Amino acid sequence: MADFHYREKLKQIEKAASTNMVPEGAKNIGLGCFIFVFVLLIAFLIFLSVSLWVNEIIVGSLVTGILVVVCLFVLYKFWTAPKIP
Repeated sequence: MADFHYREKLKQIEKAASTNMVPEGAKNIGLGCFIFVFVLLIAFLIFLSVSLWVNEIIVGSLVTGILVVVCLFVLYKFWTAPKIP
């Protein structure tokens, strides 16, 4: 016997995806999670860069530092981008 409850949920999801009816709260949660994980990545890369510098692996530290600067620039541009309707 088919479960029509899940079928209706799937129809609602399909309608929301096709007409961009995603609730604002869901958009904010998704953006918040993405930024949180991106900030954790940047923090890890800073830790890695400092650790390499302390252990006198200068080239690796500089490459990682450049990657941190690029990630910070991307995060800044992402944060200041206009909202998509």
